[in-house]
Amino acid sequence: MLIITYLGLKSRKKSMMTFFRKLALLPVLLTLVKSDFPLEIDEQIIRNNAGDEVYRLPEDLDPIHIKVEMTPYFEAEDNKEAFTFDGRVELTIRAVKENISTLVIHENVREILSLTLTNEAGVPLALDLLRPFERIREHHFLKINLREGTTLVNSQIYKLSIEYIGNINETPLSRGVFRGSYKDSNGKIHWYAASHLQPTNSRQFFPCFDEPGFKSTFDIIVNRPEHFTQTYSNMAIKEEIRMGNRRKEIFHTTPRMSAYLVTVHISEEFTVIADNNNATASYRILARPNAQGQGDYALQVGPPITAWLEEYFDIPYYTMAENMKNDQIASPDWASGATENWGLVSYRELRLLYEEGETNALDKMTIATIIAHELAHKWFGNLITCRWWDNVWINEGFASYFEYFAMDGVNRTMELEDQFNIRYLQSALSSDASASTRALKHTVNSPAQVTGHFSGISYTKGASLLLMLKHFLGEPTFRKALNYFLVDRAYEHAFPSDLFSSFAKAVAEDNAINENLNIAEIMQYWVEEPGYPVLNVNVNMETGSMSLTQERFFISPSATQTEQVWPLPLTFTTANNPNWNSLTPSQVMLDKTMTIQKNPGHEWVIFNVQQKGIYRVNYDTHTWEMIAEALKDKNSNIHHLNKAQIVDDVFALMRSERMSFDLGFKVLDFLKEETNYYAWFPAVSGFSWLRNRFLHLPDTLRQFDDILYDFLDAVINDLGYDVQFGEPLTRTLNRFAVLPFACDIGHEGCVNNAITKFNALVADGISVNPNLRRHVFCQGLLNGGYEAWRFLYQRRLNSNNQADEAAMLRSLGCTTNEQAIQEYLEMILSDDLKAQDSVNAFTFLLMGNRGNAKIVLQFVKENVDSIVKKVVLPTWFANVLSNLAAYMDEEGLSDMEQWLRANQASVPSAQTGLSAIESARANMRWGSERAQTVLRAARGSAAVAVPTTVLLLTASIALMLR
Repeated sequence: MLIITYLGLKSRKKSMMTFFRKLALLPVLLTLVKSDFPLEIDEQIIRNNAGDEVYRLPEDLDPIHIKVEMTPYFEAEDNKEAFTFDGRVELTIRAVKENISTLVIHENVREILSLTLTNEAGVPLALDLLRPFERIREHHFLKINLREGTTLVNSQIYKLSIEYIGNINETPLSRGVFRGSYKDSNGKIHWYAASHLQPTNSRQFFPCFDEPGFKSTFDIIVNRPEHFTQTYSNMAIKEEIRMGNRRKEIFHTTPRMSAYLVTVHISEEFTVIADNNNATASYRILARPNAQGQGDYALQVGPPITAWLEEYFDIPYYTMAENMKNDQIASPDWASGATENWGLVSYRELRLLYEEGETNALDKMTIATIIAHELAHKWFGNLITCRWWDNVWINEGFASYFEYFAMDGVNRTMELEDQFNIRYLQSALSSDASASTRALKHTVNSPAQVTGHFSGISYTKGASLLLMLKHFLGEPTFRKALNYFLVDRAYEHAFPSDLFSSFAKAVAEDNAINENLNIAEIMQYWVEEPGYPVLNVNVNMETGSMSLTQERFFISPSATQTEQVWPLPLTFTTANNPNWNSLTPSQVMLDKTMTIQKNPGHEWVIFNVQQKGIYRVNYDTHTWEMIAEALKDKNSNIHHLNKAQIVDDVFALMRSERMSFDLGFKVLDFLKEETNYYAWFPAVSGFSWLRNRFLHLPDTLRQFDDILYDFLDAVINDLGYDVQFGEPLTRTLNRFAVLPFACDIGHEGCVNNAITKFNALVADGISVNPNLRRHVFCQGLLNGGYEAWRFLYQRRLNSNNQADEAAMLRSLGCTTNEQAIQEYLEMILSDDLKAQDSVNAFTFLLMGNRGNAKIVLQFVKENVDSIVKKVVLPTWFANVLSNLAAYMDEEGLSDMEQWLRANQASVPSAQTGLSAIESARANMRWGSERAQTVLRAARGSAAVAVPTTVLLLTASIALMLR
């Protein structure tokens, strides 16, 4: 048996009196009756109290054990409403302060029926006669008032029992307990109920301590309908009891964990579709029964990833608790990609189920990486958990890092260690470049703020920081630090300081870095400061002296510079002595400026070898020109990750006006002969960004597209229009990125080939490879009529694989046919499209053809209430408006602006829409002002002469190196 030692929570030193004084300053709705469910937090309250902690619980109680029992109703019976549940929760709690007269926990259920509080011996404590409890709805608090003179005794144990009614919400977007559905092979609809509690939605399932730092063990009991199949939860079923037309399922006790990790899945017929049949290390894939065969790939990768993580952390998974299991369940309805519930990880179907011949290579790769992400959470997130969501990166940054590196440890052929750079690190650089970005540690309090902090920064920058640390310290020290951290804080919450201390301990033991460097201070700076630096490099070719300066990189040229100075581990290599595998930093830059000496000589130098550091690099013009020539020289052998870095940096430097477009396109000119995936992935993104600024300028757009054809010819000729059997994954992914871009800009060969393939599918049933469907289906519809659109629409309805459905939904937006557009919009509001896909559906229609924007605007005007109901979340409706503005021309923007200003009181997020209109106009102004400059630079990139002396010296160096 696993023994878990109780450790009390440290107090925030906030007295109960101070806590409730703060509450008294705000409007408080007290009710003992039924309330609307779930209760949404008012955005104005959030804005008014952004820096306050009124949404946080006082730390005078610590949960030890929680027993939750629920009885779900899928149809009305015995005065019970359909899609509700009866709940009973018993919280065993310990007082950690003296003289507690008021208890506060979280709840956001439908109705509180009764409440009792007893001591450990079962003797009831007297509650206030007039107000035994109060529901403080704005903050999701349940306040239990003891009778005057009655208080809790410090260190004593009490039991709080509550009976209540909860709702089974209409869609997963409301989280809590929700209902989902699927169609069986005969078209019959089957309902199921599931819970999605992260990050602040346990309170919808049961009254509790709904903060990640409060941990306890849990007993779950479900009284399901007799005709349903067994319920799935965190643990296996310990006991079943027949009760008339219901069956009571009592599950084994969970490990000590946060409330948001509790989960249940109640259905008529969900079943095991793949099983490793290992009694001591069980690993199963669960899904609807008509998904048989689609769990095999998930089963193939899951157990090896688990074993790899166990070995890496030196902490076994299956001994974390008695009766530990490792189930993965595919839910047709799910609000996110996946959620790391301990013992039963829940995924949206397309992130777990793979069907050969229907799922594309990118989705298959994502299945593997998301499984690795969720399994890594068992250590980072479940075993140890951030104390509060302001440090969610402790959960998500680690899981995101191992998402790529654990899977890479299992299968090197996917090149995930390298793909991390272009898919995560460069994404972090993009997300973190605005003036409004936030640090990894960022104050959040309200549920809305908490949800917003589950963003790219927490995931991508957190993971990128870990990559930089690994190469700075060396992997053995890195692993040792992680083990210290996990062992020290097992089954407890953790602060960043705990992590820093573990790293400091490992670094000191291994003497991993210079003794004058303080690893804790280095990590703290990166965690607490927003943004990242650009390293400006000026090389004196005669002396070999390299003058370095660092400053914060802003994507906006008008942003005000800060005084931030990052501790920056540096690596570099040179033309005369290239070493692309020396990834241990040779220097750490601690000031604004620094000088590094290399050997004298006329040669290029490249900093940030293989881009393992979180910074951009900008060189003096002469060095950039030498790099440009080297990129086009096949003998230079510049590492593919540094090619990717250079491409990404150049586009960012041009946008931020740190580099001229003439010089930038001179560097990018090598792409006309380059075919490498790692260079083209950021290139497609960079070219697309520029091209989108010219959408309102037809002549400019035509000229820019003509230029892009020259860039694309070599890579398209190399890749071809068909997938070759056995080709490397990255080659398939390169084609997957390049061909849709080429077709979008009207590349004749791409468009013609796509139309041919689509027509063969329609006429002769010749299947299109799933890795080609994105552009083939889109071009087929853009160049076809209503019948072609209807063909694909029906094909989507008949599909049995959610990833394939999502690919077709994207393509269905590629139409100019008015009847098809209208049916597409009606489909969004129908039951044929799940709420989780609704915002993307609107975006796909705009992406498919910009001319659709005005039709979409008219539809939105006429259906505001229906759209708000469909998308559920206020932020999602705001996204609909923002995306719509991004695709409008000026006429459409004026129409949209007039409508929003006239209806600000009735249109949700109207102000967000108005701000998006201004952003769209700013983008158009940017394009109009720079169109000729960009065209001239892009057209002349190959023709700009490099000084003769440079060419002669470069040629001489090349001869000497042969």
